[in-house]
Amino acid sequence: MSRPEYILNRLPIGLVTLDGEARVTSFSGSAAAVFGEERLRAALGHPVHSLHAPQAHAKIDWLLRQSREEGASGFASMLINVPDRVLQLRVISLTDTTGAAGYSLILYDITELTSQPPATEAVSRRMYKLPVSMQGRIALIDVADVAYLRADGHYTEIATDGKKLLCGLAISQLEPRLPPEQFLRVHRSYIANLAHASAIKRNGDQLMLVVEGGTKFEIPVSRAYAARLRETLGV
Repeated sequence: MSRPEYILNRLPIGLVTLDGEARVTSFSGSAAAVFGEERLRAALGHPVHSLHAPQAHAKIDWLLRQSREEGASGFASMLINVPDRVLQLRVISLTDTTGAAGYSLILYDITELTSQPPATEAVSRRMYKLPVSMQGRIALIDVADVAYLRADGHYTEIATDGKKLLCGLAISQLEPRLPPEQFLRVHRSYIANLAHASAIKRNGDQLMLVVEGGTKFEIPVSRAYAARLRETLGV
C-alpha cells in the first residue's frame, strides 16, 4: 500500500465551474475522467443537478447555500459516490465587482486513500478506511476500528473509539465495500463489526448485539437477520 503522503501528492483533482444560477459553464479533463466527458458536455448550460442522482439534489442545494454563506474565504464540502470511486467535493463561491459571480466545484478523488482494488472484477473495491466529517475536515477512520454503522438518511453514522461520527456516504453504498468476513448486517439500519461483538442479550422481545468500540454499544438485531447472526457466531 502506498504511503498517504505520496498518494496525496498525486490525487486526481477535477474542476467544474458554475455561473450564478448554478449552471455548468466549464470543466477540466480530470473532472471529465470522473463524470465522463459526454455527460459533462451535455450538462453545459444546465443546472449542476443534472450530474447527480435525484436523491443527491438536496445535498447539492445545501452545498451551494453553505458556500455562499461562508463567503469568498470559505467553502462547503461533502463526499459523493460514483461507481468504484469515493470523491470529496468542495464548493467555493466566486465573487466579482457585481457581487455573486458563480461557483467553483473542486473534486478530490480519495479512492486510493480509502479503498483497495478488488481481487476480481466481480467484486466491489474494498474500503480499508472510512471518510468521516470531523471538525470541519475529512478524517479517515480505519475500518477495523469501526464498531458499527447506522443508516442516517443519505448519510451513515460511524461508531468508533467511543464516538459517533458522520460519513457522507449512504450505508447502501458502504455495505458492498466492507470486508464481508468482518461486517454483517443485523438490521435494516445497522451493520455490525463482528470483531467488536462481545455479547448477545434481550431487551424484552428485542434481540440486541453488544459491540465495543471505546465504550459499549447495544444495537438492535431484527428477526430477519437474527438466524444469520446466530449461525455466524455459532450461538
